[in-house]
Amino acid sequence: MILLVGATGRLGGVLVDGLVRDGVPVRALTRSTDAAARLRAMGVGCAVGDLRNASDVARAVAGCTVVVSAASGFGPMGSSTPKSVDRDGNLNLIRAAAAAGVRHFILVSMHGAAPDARLPLLRMKHDAEQALRASGLGWTIIRPTACLETYLDVVGGPIERRRSTIVFGAGNVPVNFVSVKDVAALVRRAIDDRTLRGRLIDWGGADLTLNELSSAVHATAGTDGKTTRIPLPALRVMAVVARPFSPFLARMAQASVIMNTTDMTFDAAPEREAVGGLPWTGMEEALAGR
Repeated sequence: MILLVGATGRLGGVLVDGLVRDGVPVRALTRSTDAAARLRAMGVGCAVGDLRNASDVARAVAGCTVVVSAASGFGPMGSSTPKSVDRDGNLNLIRAAAAAGVRHFILVSMHGAAPDARLPLLRMKHDAEQALRASGLGWTIIRPTACLETYLDVVGGPIERRRSTIVFGAGNVPVNFVSVKDVAALVRRAIDDRTLRGRLIDWGGADLTLNELSSAVHATAGTDGKTTRIPLPALRVMAVVARPFSPFLARMAQASVIMNTTDMTFDAAPEREAVGGLPWTGMEEALAGR
C-alpha cells in the first residue's frame, strides 16, 4: 500500500490518476471529507486527517510500505504555511513512517532547497530533507523546479475575462519550469526502481521567461497580447504589507521578487539522461492539457 500525502494538489492528482489506472493500491491523507468522498469513488483508500496532527498521520501510515509526500503549505489553504506543512508536517510523517516500518519514503522537495535560501519555503523543504536523510528510512528526494502548469495558470488567469495575461515584474528573467507530468513520471519511477533509493534528484525542464509564458498563452487563446504587469517595487511592498491579511499573497509577492532578481536557470539534461526514459513535456503540450 502506498500512502500519498497531497493527493488533492496538482501533482497529487496526476499521481492518483496514474496509480488508480495501473491498479496500484493507494491511500490518501486529506483533511477534506468531500475530497475523501471523491477519492473513494475513484477507488482510493482515504484517511481523513491533518498532516500537522501526529495521531492522524500515524493512523494514515499504518500498514503502508511506501510513503509519497507531495504536500505543500505554500498555497492559499487557510492556516497552512510552509513551516506547518513543508517542515513540521513532513517531520510528523517521517517519524510515523519510521515507527510503522515503511520501506521507502519519497519526498517531493524543491530545487534550491537550502538552509540559507531567500524563500522560506525552500528553507522548510531543506529541513524536511535533512530529517528524512537522518531517519534510517529508505528514501528518495525529488527536487523539481517551478511548476510549468501552475505558472501558465497564474499568467493566463485573466485571459477569458479580460483577454489579458498578468506578469509579476518585468518578466524577462529566465526561470526553469518543469511540467507536473514529468515530476509525476519520476515519482512513479522512484516507487518501483530501487536504484533511485538514497538519491537526491533535481528535476527540471526548459528555461523560460514569464513573458514567453504570456506570449504562449495569448497564442493559444488567439488574443492580442495585452498584458497587465505588477512592477517590481509594488511586489516588494506587497511582500511586506500583505502578511497580516493575506499571507499567501505575501508569499506570492516575495517569490515573484526572487524570480525577477535571481538566476533560476538550470541545466536539466544531465539528470534527465542519468534517469532516462521519462517524458520531457514542452510548453505547447502543457498548454494543450490545461
